[in-house]
Amino acid sequence: MDQDPYHATKPLPARPVESWVIEVPVSITRPIKYMWLLLAVLSAISAVAALVLLLGNQPYGTFLAAGLGITTCIYVPLAVGIYKRIPLVAVGTLVISVIGLLGAFLRIAQGDVSVPALVVSGVMTFVSVRGTIAIYAFHRLVADARRRPPGPRLSDDPAFKQEA
Repeated sequence: MDQDPYHATKPLPARPVESWVIEVPVSITRPIKYMWLLLAVLSAISAVAALVLLLGNQPYGTFLAAGLGITTCIYVPLAVGIYKRIPLVAVGTLVISVIGLLGAFLRIAQGDVSVPALVVSGVMTFVSVRGTIAIYAFHRLVADARRRPPGPRLSDDPAFKQEA
């Protein structure tokens, strides 16, 4: 055994650090999941519709396909941003869905009744409201958990260990 005063003693064996996982309730994760899945499905539908219009031989097919392509290019990053739970993306998605719902109401007021467009806009707005609220609730939950991490468990205290 070396008694050199210039060398540090060997450290004590460390206790394994328990990983700390925040339990997020399903009431928060489910609306977020529905929101990004809805955006992914809508982007897939837009992409397929754009391809059908491009392959069809219609006079305004290319113009409509370009609009659907732009819609797809907007929905895909929004779906990824919602999946990553970015609040700014959630608010942007909510604003886009409310504008779409107002546009559907405006078309109905002008006499162009499109029930499927109104239903899709209404569902997207409803899901976007719930998802945006859930994303902010998720960030509040994480911030509270970081501010007040869990303390040591009482059962880990040596006074409570049972000797065999």
